[in-house]
Amino acid sequence: MSQSATPPEDRGFVEGALEFFRGCLFVVTTPRIWLWALVPMVMAIVLTLGFSAGGAWVGSRAVTAIVGSTSGQWTSVFTMLLTAAVWVLAVLIALLLAMTFAQPLSGFALDRIVREQERALPHPKAWPEQPLLAQVGASLVVTLTGLLFAALVIGPLFAIEMVFPPSAVVIVPLKFVAGGLLLVWDFADYPLSLRNKSVRARLVWMRDNFRFVLGFGLAAGTLLMIPCLGLLVLPMGVAGAARLVVRSNV
Repeated sequence: MSQSATPPEDRGFVEGALEFFRGCLFVVTTPRIWLWALVPMVMAIVLTLGFSAGGAWVGSRAVTAIVGSTSGQWTSVFTMLLTAAVWVLAVLIALLLAMTFAQPLSGFALDRIVREQERALPHPKAWPEQPLLAQVGASLVVTLTGLLFAALVIGPLFAIEMVFPPSAVVIVPLKFVAGGLLLVWDFADYPLSLRNKSVRARLVWMRDNFRFVLGFGLAAGTLLMIPCLGLLVLPMGVAGAARLVVRSNV
């Protein structure tokens, strides 16, 4: 009497996309993690206000030093315009810095979301707590690696599209795929950090589960096409990435 074999677990493109949305559903339907999910947004607001205030103060001092004590109507107008321009620049730089550092500094909250998501899955494992500074440092390394990827891959694609616009037919889909892979790299930082995975081990994981990972990344990228959703989607993305990593038997 023959025994039917258990079919292999589906880890294809569609299933990867579904894991992202399952992570979103977990965050939306789990009230105990809602405050943790708000931490990245609150952190970004605090950092933006702090960097903006500091930049505006430094900029105002610089304008005063440049203009000096010269008096006159036109000098006053020039000083006001230059000060306003410096303040706008300070806010833009503050936003960039806040978006860069809000995620690493929110690592403790995202780590909690990942642990809660993994506990909700079958056969959860208990991962040891990591020191806060170690979490922030590891997250910064992964973030900087992602920025390097963006500079070396996505940057040249933008340049080619600008120099030769007809190439957009090919370049735009390539940018979308590269952006999706970058999102997986970013979101999967937390569940992979629990497992102390090195940068090389993460690259191998993405290569070995490429279709699974790509489906997840393109689903996340599609949702993030809606403006201003970045830090709101981040907790959902890390929850989905936790599912992705567990399903990959990492």
